[in-house]
Amino acid sequence: MNKEQILNAELDFIQSDKFDDNVEKYGWDENTCACCAKPLKDKTNAILTIEGPGVIPASITNDQLDEAGLVSQGIFFLGSSCVKKYPKEYRIKF
Repeated sequence: MNKEQILNAELDFIQSDKFDDNVEKYGWDENTCACCAKPLKDKTNAILTIEGPGVIPASITNDQLDEAGLVSQGIFFLGSSCVKKYPKEYRIKF
């Protein structure tokens, strides 16, 4: 995929309206859902992000991002209900 194709496939990162309230209530650490800020039961669901952050299809490789001059922000772990906000081809399951 070239840069234009990747950017055309990019989706906005969705953050819950309750995000800030949940950070205040639960705190924030590596076991927190990046979407809603609730504690994760497990780290089995994620999305791949690029600077922005934008969400890109899980099949895009780091080599493709490098060739397109785009910077990966890595994966964001999401809870099981938050990950469903994205089409299946954007989800990573561990």
